[in-house]
Amino acid sequence: MKILIATDGSEYARCALDFMLRFPFPRDSKMTLLNVVNAIPMSEEELGLLNEDQSEMLEDANEYLMKDAEELVAGERKRLLEDGWPVESMVKKGSPVDQILHVAKEIKADLIVLGSHGSGRTKRFLLGSVCDYVMEHAPCSVLIVKPKSCSVPQPEIEPGTNAPYQITVAYDHTPVAKDVLKLCASFPLEETSKINVVYVMPVITMYRQDIRSHINSIWMQKEQMMKEQLDKAVKEHDWAVPDVTTQLREADSISDELLNAAEETQSDLIMIGYKDKGVIQRFIQGSASHRMARYGDSTVWVVRKKRKKG
Repeated sequence: MKILIATDGSEYARCALDFMLRFPFPRDSKMTLLNVVNAIPMSEEELGLLNEDQSEMLEDANEYLMKDAEELVAGERKRLLEDGWPVESMVKKGSPVDQILHVAKEIKADLIVLGSHGSGRTKRFLLGSVCDYVMEHAPCSVLIVKPKSCSVPQPEIEPGTNAPYQITVAYDHTPVAKDVLKLCASFPLEETSKINVVYVMPVITMYRQDIRSHINSIWMQKEQMMKEQLDKAVKEHDWAVPDVTTQLREADSISDELLNAAEETQSDLIMIGYKDKGVIQRFIQGSASHRMARYGDSTVWVVRKKRKKG
């Protein structure tokens, strides 16, 4: 697995790196650390008004930014190397979003890792709308790490070992959901980890009593069929942990109910497939993956097939 870790030295980026050091990624994975330097913004007209001393000060300031970025990625690279991961680091200039997407395509990344604070506003490039934009346009899966995992001191683990995880997996019988199940089952998780696979059925509201009485038995049969299909899909995989459960739930909002399920089990990670939608459909319905990444407390792994060039 080729993993691109975008970092800016913030608390949220540190949480992302901590997650990387505790989660059982395949040991042959290759990590790439990326920091993007946004040079001090000056238009051509503004640059033309600077005197020689001011131009030199501006150049020095941009050099300091580059030096700080290089020191940052060097320090984080050391942590990954000490944990046994092959890793390279790079510093780029320009728009953080553009550079993240460009480098992801350049190295043919399977996963982009970002730190995020959740909802609210911030100017830091790894937060807020950047996560949304990267998730929307990424050529591969995206892992958005939330500070929940860093809010309480985590038990120390030996380098090269992993921590136990509570994982909520969103499932709905679609091909991308089956990819999510397959990916989750492939992780060599610690034996005490727990996995809850959740299928959320939409609630159908019937206002006429006579229609409701006719539909009840059909709906109950559908529920039973969905539960059997869910259990069958889970049993098709060899899981590294014994504690794998399934849940069939009903709700008006699928994304909100998935967040409820994750909160009830105090999940460290939610895994969900990304379904590409048209602009109008996305505007009307929203996106479960976007909503969970934006509003949930848990880290979110949005799984999508790698996009082909062209």
